[in-house]
Amino acid sequence: MARDVLAQTAALAEPEPPHLVGHSLGGQIARAAVLLDPAAFASLTLMSSGPAAITPAQQARAKMLADALAVLSMEEVWQAMQAMEPPPPEDTDTGGARADGGDDRAALRTRWLRHNPAQLIATGGQLSAEPDRVAELAATALPKHVVSGERDDTWPVPLLDDMARRLRAHRTVIDGAEHSPNTDRPKETAAALTGFWDGIGGRRDG
Repeated sequence: MARDVLAQTAALAEPEPPHLVGHSLGGQIARAAVLLDPAAFASLTLMSSGPAAITPAQQARAKMLADALAVLSMEEVWQAMQAMEPPPPEDTDTGGARADGGDDRAALRTRWLRHNPAQLIATGGQLSAEPDRVAELAATALPKHVVSGERDDTWPVPLLDDMARRLRAHRTVIDGAEHSPNTDRPKETAAALTGFWDGIGGRRDG
């Protein structure tokens, strides 16, 4: 996958290298691409992407998911995951009625059903076994940026703080966001990215 990133970068055929942003697993793929060829990029931003494997609790969830996908359909696994979710909070704007987030849940279900089970199993395995490559990345001269929400149950925020320190990277915490700042707080996340790119100079994609 890192070599795919490099191939797509080369296919842009532009005079200046692009800024690279990777979210979660994508951050670890982006990191691998940078370690293969740091000169291919103008900067690297790791968004909600930690230094090594996901937390033990998340590893257990990934294994549970892989075991379920081996015997159940995607629809059956979706229904089981929904049954395990806590009830939605009380909505004071509707007189105490529960807001079920129907539209968002329908969109998430549609996206879930488009996944290939083999890809989900492989992804969970990779995230559960990724080694710590921060020292290798820190040795590159590429400007680096670590972005996260103020809460994250995949890689705890203090772990991301420490990774940023080890990388000597610019650090941004998006208030009110969790593991996906780009969807939780898109404007604030976009401003953080463009601010970083402007600060280091060079190309900024519009």
